Amino acid sequence: MHLTNSATWIEAQQQGSITAPSLAAEGFIHCSTEHQMRDVANKYYRGATNMVLVHIDPAALTSPLKWEPPAHIDGSPSLPDEPLFPHIYGVINLEAVIRVIDFPLNPDGSFDLPAQLTAFSITLINQVPHHHQEAAELSCEAWKHDFPEDTTQTYLDMFTATGTYANRFVEVFAALNQADELLGLATLVDDDELPGATEPGPWLAAVFVVPEARKLGVGSALVDHVVSRSRELGYAEMFLYTEHQDQWYQKKGWSYLRDTLFNDIKHVVMRNAL
Repeated sequence: MHLTNSATWIEAQQQGSITAPSLAAEGFIHCSTEHQMRDVANKYYRGATNMVLVHIDPAALTSPLKWEPPAHIDGSPSLPDEPLFPHIYGVINLEAVIRVIDFPLNPDGSFDLPAQLTAFSITLINQVPHHHQEAAELSCEAWKHDFPEDTTQTYLDMFTATGTYANRFVEVFAALNQADELLGLATLVDDDELPGATEPGPWLAAVFVVPEARKLGVGSALVDHVVSRSRELGYAEMFLYTEHQDQWYQKKGWSYLRDTLFNDIKHVVMRNAL
C-alpha cells in the first residue's frame, strides 16, 4: 500500500505512473502493509486531508520491490527487531494498482483503517469449531498432491489440538470476514514433514486462500500473523518450502535457502530471520 493525496493520484493517472518526492531523495517510494498503514499515517500524516490508499499488486510491478527496515528521519540506524517495510525502487506503474481507497480523517485528525481493510480477522481455528469441517475439506483438497495419505480427519485432529501435544507443536490460524465466512488458513508447526530437512523449525505451512478472496491481502495478512506469532514465541528464524510461490515470499522478506525434492517435485526451502 502507498499513501498519497488525491491530487497526486489524479496526476499519476495523467502521467501513467505514480511517483513521490522520496524517489528522488532516497531512491525509493515508501509503502506499507495494510497492518502497518494506520500507524504510519498517524505518525507522519496526522491532520492531512484528501488522502488515498493505493493498493498495489507486487507481482504486477515493473520496478523492483525490496523489504527493508524503516528509514529513520533523524538518521539513526535501524534496530534488529524493527519490522520490514516494502520499498519500491522506481515509479509505480498503474497496471500494478488494484484499487484506490479514500482515507478520511477522524474529527481529531487521526486515521483509522477504512472498512475495506478491516473486512477480515485472524483467529486460532480451535476458537471457531463451526468452521472445522469446511477448513478440513479445503485443506485436504489443497494439499492432496503433497500429502495424499491425509484425510479430512487428519486436519480435524490438527484443528482441535493447538499448542503442544504428543511432543509436537502446531497452531492453525483462520481468516474470517465480517459475515463469518472462511477466507483462508495458515499454520505454524515445529516440523512440516519435509524429508531430509535439517532446518530446526518452526515452519510456516499450508497457506491457503479461497479463490474469491485472493488479491484482497488475506494471504499476506496470514503470513504476517504467523511470522509475528513466531517472533512472539521467541524464535530467531523460521522456514517454509514452496513449489511455486518463492518469488512472492521473497518479496515479503523471505530468503532462498536451497532447492529440494518432495514427492519428486522441485520445491524451494526459504528462511525468514526474525
